[in-house]
Amino acid sequence: MKRLRLHRLSLKGKLTVLSAGAIFITYFVFTFLQYHIVRQWLLNEEEKAMEQTVAEIETYYAEKRNVSWEDIRRSRSFLEKLNERYQLIRVTDRDGNIIVSVSNSAAVSLWPGGVPDKLKMDEHFINNEQFLLLRQPLHVGNLSGTIEIARRLTKFQQVTNTMFVIMTVIGLAAMAASALAGRLVAQSFIQPLKTLAKTMADIKNNGLKQRIDVPSARDEIAELMQMFNSMMDEIERSFALQRQFVGDASHELRTPLAILQGHLSLLQRWGKHNPEILEESLEAAVKEAERLKRLVLELLDLSRAEAMEVPKEIAPIDAAAVIGQIVKNFRVLHPDFQFIVDQPEKPLARVAIAKHHFEQLLFILLDNAVKYSQRVKKIALSLREEGSFVTVAIRDYGIGIPQEELKNVFLRFYRVDKARSREQGGAGLGLSIAKEMIDKYGGQITMESEVGRGTTVKLAIPKAE
Repeated sequence: MKRLRLHRLSLKGKLTVLSAGAIFITYFVFTFLQYHIVRQWLLNEEEKAMEQTVAEIETYYAEKRNVSWEDIRRSRSFLEKLNERYQLIRVTDRDGNIIVSVSNSAAVSLWPGGVPDKLKMDEHFINNEQFLLLRQPLHVGNLSGTIEIARRLTKFQQVTNTMFVIMTVIGLAAMAASALAGRLVAQSFIQPLKTLAKTMADIKNNGLKQRIDVPSARDEIAELMQMFNSMMDEIERSFALQRQFVGDASHELRTPLAILQGHLSLLQRWGKHNPEILEESLEAAVKEAERLKRLVLELLDLSRAEAMEVPKEIAPIDAAAVIGQIVKNFRVLHPDFQFIVDQPEKPLARVAIAKHHFEQLLFILLDNAVKYSQRVKKIALSLREEGSFVTVAIRDYGIGIPQEELKNVFLRFYRVDKARSREQGGAGLGLSIAKEMIDKYGGQITMESEVGRGTTVKLAIPKAE
């Protein structure tokens, strides 16, 4: 039932109870040990005082010669001087008969007993009072008997009782202080979480612009808030890219559809019986249908690249051999282009990438190079080993890209010259697909360009282990 009630508490309540409980238990264990250690120390001091008294009595009797029981009886005055308050001292013969007995506020009846063989110390309760009883064998001359001391632990009980009361009062105060401290600790933990929850509610109601004010403290809560702000920045950026993607895709689809609809409407109204209009409209419709087909295929390629999974076991491939085959195919497709391949004489390390993915990457990059190099029809490829990567650089001598545009070239549907790109059939998805693919393999793709002098795309592929 108690466990169920604890589960029903708020996080603040749980932290308060747990922290207060931890503080109180720590204090209780500490004071419990302290009380018993001090109590045992005081008890040991009482025992040492009694043993010291016995030693002095033995020394006193040992200094006398031919001691008789009468001499011991006359030692009362010495024993009275030696005795302390709340203590009884007596000497008995071997039969338990009392020879001398002195008491200082320690009235107690001791039963006679035989002579012990060694010092004995016992703790007893007599008439609801705590006593220490010491019995020490006495051998002086021809006499044999027992020295007995009974010490009423009045001072000891007063000190321990006072200490217990003080510790109890302090314990109650500590309980209240621990509850308050627990509440403050819980408050310090909960307040940032409340702020986080409020910010989430504001984001839900007002959009993604809201952020948390991170405190100056560098603790785990502050790190959580910073991580939340970073996550919201990424989410906002992702939503912005998604909106841009939807807008760009809608625009790319809307244009050919509008052209198709326009020409079909033209044919429906009066173009069916006009051979010139019919031929023009059919030619435009086929062209736009072809563009729609390419766009849909590129969108499918992009979705496949995003969902692509790297094979668990990758057969290492020879990058130079694959590039040689792809370049050979491009020479057949574009006989008017010059393709130059530069690679070291020493064989290159194999790369860790699936062959069909590497071929697709090369096709995307070479196809882009051909599209934008209509003036100088020359493409240069170079292969190098750089650290843990094999790099493939593809350089064209085409129109180039302005420096301020380079940061955007890997965004979906982005094209530097939209009008010319549309004429050449590009939808701006090729580089996005290439980046998605190479990122999955832990590689890199970078681009350098200069307007009017061409562009170099550098592909870094991890070496096979």
